[in-house]
Amino acid sequence: MAKYLSNIDLANNQLQNATLHPNSSAPSSPSAGQVYFNTGSSKLFVSDGSNWIDLTGDITGITAGTGLTGGGTNGAVTLNVIGGTGITANADDISITNTAVTPGSYGSATAIPTFTVNQQGQLTLAGTASISTDLTISDTEGTPNTDVVSVGSDTLVFEGIANEITTLVSNNKVTIGLPNDVTIGNDLVVTGDLTVSGTTTTVNSETINLADNIITLNSNFTGSTATENAGIEIERGDETNVALRWNEANNIWQITEDGSTYKKIQVVENSTKAFTIGDGTETDFPLTHSFNTKDVIVQIYDLTNSETVFADVTRNTVNQVTISFASAPASTDMRVLVSKIG
Repeated sequence: MAKYLSNIDLANNQLQNATLHPNSSAPSSPSAGQVYFNTGSSKLFVSDGSNWIDLTGDITGITAGTGLTGGGTNGAVTLNVIGGTGITANADDISITNTAVTPGSYGSATAIPTFTVNQQGQLTLAGTASISTDLTISDTEGTPNTDVVSVGSDTLVFEGIANEITTLVSNNKVTIGLPNDVTIGNDLVVTGDLTVSGTTTTVNSETINLADNIITLNSNFTGSTATENAGIEIERGDETNVALRWNEANNIWQITEDGSTYKKIQVVENSTKAFTIGDGTETDFPLTHSFNTKDVIVQIYDLTNSETVFADVTRNTVNQVTISFASAPASTDMRVLVSKIG
């Protein structure tokens, strides 16, 4: 193999059927411009004096894709960006196309901003819409009553009524309630149940109408052994009060006319008994009343003519009397009434 130690000038003549240094690896210490063909990778390399640069390539043409123009298969190739909706392609940049919106701030305390947005999310129109600053308030009284509050200049006041309604504005809330001590200036109608949990209930009205026909006293009593008396007391001003009460200790009804001395109220069916006597033979009739007292009144009348009959009455014991006739009365002819006193 011949070696040339100086440059060969072909004077623009062709070098035909030449092989450019086929080798399985890159030559060491290359000079700038030196070339070799790598037989292992089948690639052509050129040295820049320090590195081997791969000259192999497979691009045969450049085609403009979507949104681009230009391209080619040889020589210098140029690709251009196509402008679209909302985008302008200039010679040296790409910019957003101006819309009809005027730059500035939109909206205020009395107007809200309005916008029109296109499919690309651009604002194509901007403006303002006025809002009402008047707030109409109304009640349910009369026709009804109304008023207008100007937002931004007027103050809407939630006003209560002394001893009836309380109002409180705090932390963006309006609380309406009742005071601890409530006074109702006019009529009060309760359509549901009314529960009073205090210790004293005072009614100063002149007339009380109750639909309930039973008034229960000592309603909070529980247990099996009753101990509390209960009754009705009449206020008499400077005079001594009088009362009607149930005496729980003695299990009797009592009344007082002087406010201190209570008298038992006699229950008729417990203090009166009736007997029918007469058999046409006997003249003496012992009758047991079991009143435990000799303080009894005995009255006799004839069942035939309803006339009062007088006979001898003997109080044998505290539980028995004996009726004696001069002649035997006819069978079941006499009615005897025995009444306890005290």
